[in-house]
Amino acid sequence: MGIKDTRSNLKWGRYSRVLVLPAIIEKGPTSTLAANRIMIVDPRGEISEEDLLEFLEQYVEPKFWPWLKKKQKEKEKQ
Repeated sequence: MGIKDTRSNLKWGRYSRVLVLPAIIEKGPTSTLAANRIMIVDPRGEISEEDLLEFLEQYVEPKFWPWLKKKQKEKEKQ
């Protein structure tokens, strides 16, 4: 099962921000990611960036936004 957490985006260098991975997550020497508003990260670096981006664009993004809007409308009704 997954974990959920809130993390700070820490300033790193002049323009970048870093997100510190929780200690409980197994990590490799590098991580791969795909992102837009939502980020998918493979902390072990075993899944290519191209595959993560394809999955994000084909499966996550199209289903997430309608789900979120529905959830927000239900919350407004309460």
